[in-house]
Amino acid sequence: MKSISYTLAFTFVAAVSFIFLFLAIAMVPYWQGLSGFEIQAWWSGPFTNFSIVMVPIHLLSLATIFFGFFNHIKGEKAHKFLWIMALLGLLICQIFNFTLFGVNLNPALQSGSLSETEALFIFDDWQWYHNIRTASVCASLLALIVIGSARK
Repeated sequence: MKSISYTLAFTFVAAVSFIFLFLAIAMVPYWQGLSGFEIQAWWSGPFTNFSIVMVPIHLLSLATIFFGFFNHIKGEKAHKFLWIMALLGLLICQIFNFTLFGVNLNPALQSGSLSETEALFIFDDWQWYHNIRTASVCASLLALIVIGSARK
């Protein structure tokens, strides 16, 4: 059970990490070249479809990290700190994701009702907070990699 729970946690945390890194490395530079109106059009079109796919991946990452955490935390003092770091990193990411992004930033950009300047300001906030959630989920993945490399 421990092996399966670790593998599932690693898989879904890695999926979120790689998707967020892809957004930061490939998509953000592209979006930076768009006008505020083009950003809103992108968010209300292709990005909405992308968001629909991402919600289950985020929920699975949360479910599997808790599953892994509770399966491994009992009796494994050596990795307890790393599991706590992996859990905290993912929780920070998902708190940003479901509250700030899901409630404020993404809906504002998807509305299509912002002025060009407002959309660009919100996109700047989106980008800044995206870097925080990317760093936190990558820290979670790094903790899981260290745990995995030490497993027997």
